[in-house]
Amino acid sequence: MFKNLGINTVHVDVDQLDDIGLGRIEMCLGRHGTYEERTAKMGRDIAHAKERGIPFSIHLPIVIPHDFEDDYLDVFFLDENKSRREMSFRMLEANLIEASKLQPDYCVLHFAGVYRAYATPFDDFEQVLGEALSRINSLAERHQVKVLLEYMGSNCKFFEYEQWIEKIAPYAMLGILTDTGHLYFSSLIHGFDYMQALNALASSSDAFHLWTTKGRGAYGDSQYYRDYHHIIPHKGQVLSDNWAFDSEHVIKRIAQERKPMIIEASTVYEGMSYFYEGIVWMVSLV
Repeated sequence: MFKNLGINTVHVDVDQLDDIGLGRIEMCLGRHGTYEERTAKMGRDIAHAKERGIPFSIHLPIVIPHDFEDDYLDVFFLDENKSRREMSFRMLEANLIEASKLQPDYCVLHFAGVYRAYATPFDDFEQVLGEALSRINSLAERHQVKVLLEYMGSNCKFFEYEQWIEKIAPYAMLGILTDTGHLYFSSLIHGFDYMQALNALASSSDAFHLWTTKGRGAYGDSQYYRDYHHIIPHKGQVLSDNWAFDSEHVIKRIAQERKPMIIEASTVYEGMSYFYEGIVWMVSLV
């Protein structure tokens, strides 16, 4: 078992970790069932992980206000509209209050404009960015929960990976989570070299999400993303066959950092057997 390799709770239960050779888990509400059913399942999963001494993280949010009308993973910390920004901070604090009771290794937070594929810049963006990072760090300090900001390249004013490293590094309670799929889409949108970016981010990140896709379109422009969403890394996925990246090379590179690596894939592409084969293959690599 490789303690740094784990999976989220959408398709795998805590009971299955030993059987498939994984050593950690990331709690996530997912999209199956009602909100009440999903929060109850998360509570059971966390209790079970604690009983067995399994390290876990939490992908926020776990608390969704009743009047929140957007997709639960949408975030507005960098929105031009101040009221939407304030709503995001209120929602974050409510989540960190709950997370502090659960004591995860860290929490994961979407950050830079995932709700709009190509966010429009505005005049005081740099000030809003600086204030957002400072406020999130202050909330994390107040509630003693490490917060990892998941790299997104969908905001045209905050996509450069060097800028992510530079801006986030000064904050003690913030870190970067590099997502292999979102980094790939960013490399397409902004025209930078994927492996060069991954190498730079790998040493500066606290954790990783692992998934892939196929083709040269990003988000809604990608047929594979529309049809299959996150595809599990698997043996034989190479650039020459139009995959996003050479999965073996990427997994081995990330594993060198010996930091949490969370599989964040769906089971749609080629079904459950392909999904579990991919897990077994990644375990064998690391």
